[in-house]
Amino acid sequence: MSGTARPGDPDRETANRETADRQTADPAPAEPEGGESACWLDRVCADCGAIQDTAPFARCARCGALRE
Repeated sequence: MSGTARPGDPDRETANRETADRQTADPAPAEPEGGESACWLDRVCADCGAIQDTAPFARCARCGALRE
C-alpha cells in the first residue's frame, strides 16, 4: 500500500505540518491605509477654512474673502 497515507502516518503528519507552515509564514501584505495624498492647502480659504473647487482661486466662494 505504498503512497496511501493513513491517519497517524509520519508522512501525513509531515505534509500537514509543511502546509500549515506555508500558510502562516508569508501572510499577504496589508493594504495601505489613508486617503487623499495630495496637499489641498492652496484651496483653503484663510478666513473661513472653506475648500474651494479650483486652485488657485481669487475669491472664496463661501465668504467672498480675497485670497492673500
